[in-house]
Amino acid sequence: MEQTQSIEKLIKDIDANKVTLPEFQRDFVWEITKTYDLFDSIVKDIFVGAIIYGIPSFEIAVRDIDTREKVKKGKKRASLKPRTVTLDEIQNLQKLNKSDFRLVLDGQQRITSLYRSIKDIDSVWFVARNDSELEDSSFDKATLEELLYDFEGSEDSQRISIKLSDVWKIDSENLDDDEIKEKFFEKTEYYKNFSLDADFDKKTEFKKFRYLKKKITELFKQEKLLSYYLLDMSLEKFITFFERSNTRGVQLNFIDILAAKLYTGNFNLKQKIQEFHSNYPNYNLVPEILVRAIAYLKSSPKTVDRNYILTKLKAEDFIDWWDKLCGYYKISLDFLHENNLILSQDWMPYENMLIPMMIFLNELNGSFHKMTQEQKDFLIFWYLNSVFSLRYSGSSNERITEDATILANVARGKKINSISFFSRLTKIQVANKEDIYSFNKKGNAVYKGILNLINFHSKGLIDWNNDSKLSLNSELEDHHIFPKAYLDKNLNESEKDFIDCVGNRTLVPNNTFAKKIFEYLR
Repeated sequence: MEQTQSIEKLIKDIDANKVTLPEFQRDFVWEITKTYDLFDSIVKDIFVGAIIYGIPSFEIAVRDIDTREKVKKGKKRASLKPRTVTLDEIQNLQKLNKSDFRLVLDGQQRITSLYRSIKDIDSVWFVARNDSELEDSSFDKATLEELLYDFEGSEDSQRISIKLSDVWKIDSENLDDDEIKEKFFEKTEYYKNFSLDADFDKKTEFKKFRYLKKKITELFKQEKLLSYYLLDMSLEKFITFFERSNTRGVQLNFIDILAAKLYTGNFNLKQKIQEFHSNYPNYNLVPEILVRAIAYLKSSPKTVDRNYILTKLKAEDFIDWWDKLCGYYKISLDFLHENNLILSQDWMPYENMLIPMMIFLNELNGSFHKMTQEQKDFLIFWYLNSVFSLRYSGSSNERITEDATILANVARGKKINSISFFSRLTKIQVANKEDIYSFNKKGNAVYKGILNLINFHSKGLIDWNNDSKLSLNSELEDHHIFPKAYLDKNLNESEKDFIDCVGNRTLVPNNTFAKKIFEYLR
């Protein structure tokens, strides 16, 4: 249900640490001109969008509203330090008032802009119209919208101006007229510019200044000024909200939320991800693969779903397993590439298939050299059949746990007694050459699988630039072998499915002469 609040209430709640940001929220990025536009819309009663708050039901790392100075060229700002809010703290606050503690899920830029302006981190001045610029009323009877000339970053020497933070300070300190006059009005450029003029009525002009201050105070106190939604969120809803919101092109996933949760236990997931990239620059890390592998290793019964990950896994689980699994991740990719099962990491049909391989590797104490030939043959059989049966296209969590258990047993030398496992694994999608025509989207696992199968059959494809094999991080692009225009002209209508199918595609390394030829022919 939509509710409303005043700017004053919002600012006070931020100061009392009742409103805060999840640690994974992006930084404040608005230019100051957007802040001017925000206040202009508020004064003119133009809807500025609802703020969305969430009440978390779990421990989380948070950070305060950004009060750092704007970035100056050549200087680096101090990083924002997160802090932990425990579930006990949240529950205690909720007992007092249902909305006493809330996370900003959407509206961070607006909230931060309001706070920074009113707390004098950013200078925002309300510049008022002169009497001669007011059409229908006198200054002391005009609405705030009628008085508004502009919002600016500095005062106007030709017009009465007042800084929004000064209004807040006057009200907070409960200053009387004499103090307001001495500390604020008489220090304005407008006063300095006209105070010596014989026609300048100081008393009247101060009344205008005081009236303007009063109207802005009323604006701050308007209960219905800001609309918001308050979501009492379970963990699952919290994750889903961020995965689907994609606010301004910045999409978050449960790994971001997990990072905030683990931070409370002194495991810095973001830093660990950066360490992997530094240690293995030629490998692309998909953090979710390692996270799900940890879930499998820790859970009983076995599960890798995100609800278990976010509610049950703790920082110590990651401290125990993260570094070891980073090694398994790299070794598994190396195995697939060295055995010609993948052309490059980017062209791997299913990244989730790395999880059962890592579990298999864990049973072998981290080395594929310890497996028998029979175990290796089964591993390759499982891998290729999983790709061409589209095994991981749906219900991947169930497939991961089933296959991880199967491969763990194979690594232990145990037999597989599951008939249904082999039944599903052998439902190959390509029974004859005509079936290839239906695979024309490079995101499809069979499409990628066919191109990788050519590499497997050839025992490794050679780079177009030299006689070296393609590397794991080769940048490959698929192109038509026979030009589209040529085939479109010469094929019968019933044969045109061949034009875009994987049978008429080849992979070409980026930045090669061959690529330019293919682009020209296309």
